[in-house]
Amino acid sequence: MSPIYPTYDQPTRKGAIGFLNDQILVRDEHGQLSTDESFVSFLLAFRRHYDRVVLYSRVAPEVVIGGAAVPVGGSGIEVVELPFYPRIANLFSSPQKWWPAIDAVLKGPKGLATLDALWLNTGHPVSMRALSLVGKSERPQLVAALRGNYETDAALRDGSGGLGGRVASLVQTATLRGFARQARRRGVPVLAYGGVAVSRATALGMTAHNFETTLVLEADLNSPPDADPTLAADLLVVCRLVREKGLDRLLAGLPNITNGAGEPATLAIVGDGVLREELQAQVQRLGLADRVRFDGYVAHGPALLKRLRSAKVFALPSRTEGQPASVIEAMSMRVPVVAAAVGGVPELCGDGRGLIVDAADEGFVDRFAKACTTLLQDVELQNSLSERGFARVSEVTLERQVDRAVAILRGEH
Repeated sequence: MSPIYPTYDQPTRKGAIGFLNDQILVRDEHGQLSTDESFVSFLLAFRRHYDRVVLYSRVAPEVVIGGAAVPVGGSGIEVVELPFYPRIANLFSSPQKWWPAIDAVLKGPKGLATLDALWLNTGHPVSMRALSLVGKSERPQLVAALRGNYETDAALRDGSGGLGGRVASLVQTATLRGFARQARRRGVPVLAYGGVAVSRATALGMTAHNFETTLVLEADLNSPPDADPTLAADLLVVCRLVREKGLDRLLAGLPNITNGAGEPATLAIVGDGVLREELQAQVQRLGLADRVRFDGYVAHGPALLKRLRSAKVFALPSRTEGQPASVIEAMSMRVPVVAAAVGGVPELCGDGRGLIVDAADEGFVDRFAKACTTLLQDVELQNSLSERGFARVSEVTLERQVDRAVAILRGEH
């Protein structure tokens, strides 16, 4: 079993909790399931309260030799496979192809009726279908998560700013409103990731609870790893390599960023995604190959925390965000943060807990580069931000947040 997984041997009560998170798993040549996301640790923490954790998930049809970075098989999570629709848009463009098969799973012998609790993804069409199938029955108990500005995310993923992105955004708006109507009737509480999401959920008429997620354990806060000189970098980014995260903007400004010694700043990028080759090509065009390190995907755990501890500054140049767990986790490791003022970033980094940069496209590259240089060259500011940031998130741990989510789900909060 991967060392990133905590062990929960004695749940507070028996029962099953299911998750509809819209994840995609892959199967290796031995039939084992894995993923490129560390969410497995979050799901497993619910073993503190339930003796069964069930994930309803798509599994990619192609076998991946060696699998992905984070094993799911053997972790203690039961996987119930959903039909593999390639994209959410397929559920609308070819409904007869997908919905009967999805319904068969949700109504089947391993379906919703076997659960005591169910975690839904606010606005996702499969979660909305599950909500309609459950109706007003008392079982399972329900909770929904609302993470960010889904409409903006959908438009950005189109990449062209064209009709496809606008249609995706409109469809997402309609789906959110439809989900909200059902959630109101059913009285489903919403775990809203930060104040922006709380406002959104409240405007849609849902009962919202401000919620923050992290994979940092109590033990990580009490005994953080030591820095590793071989992993040192002036700037560190941990994110998916997708347009929403704005890494192209950080790279564009990197030639103008200098560190405390007045030397060209170095950048370590942890993560993978569809833009990896494009970003690597940008690095070559800008002549930054000796300053930028692509570390690939690193699962949450000691290896990732060690990278955080080895960096001087954590950077997040995103175009859109919810309540970024990466910022919470950087603060938990006492790393000062410079980030674009999107989503829940001002809520986390305001009041002297981080440097916040206006996210508007015009002039962003220069503003962000200047903020990075300022922070790298001011040790006193680094220390102030790291201590204030740590104080802000020191109560946010995986165990405490899962306990709180379960209390809300059970109506005990």
